[in-house]
Amino acid sequence: MILNHWKLSRLFFLGFFLLSIQGFPQSKNQLKQKRSRIQKELRKLNGLLGETRTNKRKSEIQLLILSKKIGAREELISAIGNEVVYINRSIEKQEILIDTLKSNLIQLRVQYAKMVQFAYKNRNSTNKLIFIFSSEDFNQAYKRLKYIHEIGEYREYQAEQIALTQLKIEEKILELKEKKTRKLNLKENKKDEFQKLQSEQGERNGIYDELKKDEKKLRSNITKKRNESRRLQIQIKKIIEREIAEAKKRAEASNKGHNLTPRAQKLSKDFTNNKGKLPWPVSRGTISGKFGNQKHAFLEHVTTINNGIDILTNKGTKARVVFEGMVVAVIALPGDKKAILVQHGNFYTMYSNLDKVFVKKGDKLETQEDIGTIITDENGKTEVHFELWEGNQKQNPSFWITIK
Repeated sequence: MILNHWKLSRLFFLGFFLLSIQGFPQSKNQLKQKRSRIQKELRKLNGLLGETRTNKRKSEIQLLILSKKIGAREELISAIGNEVVYINRSIEKQEILIDTLKSNLIQLRVQYAKMVQFAYKNRNSTNKLIFIFSSEDFNQAYKRLKYIHEIGEYREYQAEQIALTQLKIEEKILELKEKKTRKLNLKENKKDEFQKLQSEQGERNGIYDELKKDEKKLRSNITKKRNESRRLQIQIKKIIEREIAEAKKRAEASNKGHNLTPRAQKLSKDFTNNKGKLPWPVSRGTISGKFGNQKHAFLEHVTTINNGIDILTNKGTKARVVFEGMVVAVIALPGDKKAILVQHGNFYTMYSNLDKVFVKKGDKLETQEDIGTIITDENGKTEVHFELWEGNQKQNPSFWITIK
């Protein structure tokens, strides 16, 4: 009974401590994963920036990449700061645990010393026999014999607990030292990242000032891109409307109520079911232009309109179709660029800024099949423009592709 009571009290203490740190491991893993994800994004942006720096002339794309890097760097500094806060809390709990274990060790040693003294005083076997035989009945004698036996067991158990507690204290002190070392490394890392951030901010300001000097040319380029986008939209709408009209004729000729064939209906349903899970139109990259109206990075009172999204990627990257479908058009654009329009039942996806094209009208494609190489312009920018339509209505592609 004495032994069981002692074990229960030890288990209660251990359970209480484990409950107090229950949420820690998940938070720790989340913080590490976040830092790793940001560092991966920064490496990707460094590679893209390196490609644009092959041209000594400053460009808008360099400004965009640097702005993205600065945002990622600030997020990384914040994530490192959160890790330091987590470690501080962990260190505090570790110190409390060590103090508690040391206090328990002192109590164990005091109790053990008392039991050793008691055992020494009553080491004569005659005293034990007198204690047992002086019982009033057999039942009491049995309980006294069991009590003497339990005292011996309990003394051995206490000796084991003293050794185990001492070992646990040493382990926790070692863990504490490791946490303090990790904290110092993170603080040094945070300092380095802050210095890089200041350098990147300085570089961004330099590019900004240089580009502002050539504002007239920049405004001219924006107007040129708007006109090119407008012409492309007109072409896409015409092609989609033609496809819808032809599907309607086929339905009327076959006396069917649906404009789409059963296969096209299934394809439309499968496409819809994959909303938010579609692969990217490139194997690697970062979104450089969002859907809809966007305020220009530094030109005042200038708003750009994006009918899809732009994805910045590495030189030589191939564009790939995001879902199975059929090529309904290969469109020629100014500057020897090309665009490909792919039908997926009632949905259409468009990929532009292509150089070499691997497909032709009427080709049936599988998901993630390569369709062309993305052009790298004079500034070292390799960027694909991607649009998604439901019938003749533009959709925001960011809602359809998987989150990276």
